[in-house]
Amino acid sequence: MYQRYALLLGGTMLLLAACGGGTARVECPVDMTPVERFSLCLADGFHQTTEIFGEAGSFVVSIEAATGTGTLMQIHVKKDPLQDAVISSIEFSERAIAITRERAPNYKVVSTDSIMVGNRETLLHVFDASDTAESEPVRYYQFVTTNEGIAYGFTAIISPNVDEDTREVLIGILKSVNFE
Repeated sequence: MYQRYALLLGGTMLLLAACGGGTARVECPVDMTPVERFSLCLADGFHQTTEIFGEAGSFVVSIEAATGTGTLMQIHVKKDPLQDAVISSIEFSERAIAITRERAPNYKVVSTDSIMVGNRETLLHVFDASDTAESEPVRYYQFVTTNEGIAYGFTAIISPNVDEDTREVLIGILKSVNFE
């Protein structure tokens, strides 16, 4: 599973790293949970663990329920230094989507919606991909953004066993990324 993350996000971020950032505080009814150089708004009853993965700048954030039911969502985070300032965060996002479309095996778009990460608009790109045409596809939730000269790529998968209400809470956690 981590290998898919690395291939999809690593390639996307390397190609995008040739393109700056800003922040704004998100509304969160609980204290933000720090993770590396950003924070997540974890709903009550959830906690996170972080594991370094692969090359420098990559790690996985696992979101679990406090009830001990196991990992509900994994977010692969990839960081790369920018070579140039990003003029349009939407164009930056669209380039990331185009790279994913080209590289993800058996790619099928589900949706692409505008979201705010801090004070930057980006695109939450939801897509399915699978190793082979016959294998069960995995649903990915992906967006890219920048902050202080660093390009960040976030690619998440959510356990297929969660109910729709929990899925919406998890998507809300993913969209709550805030840089400090």
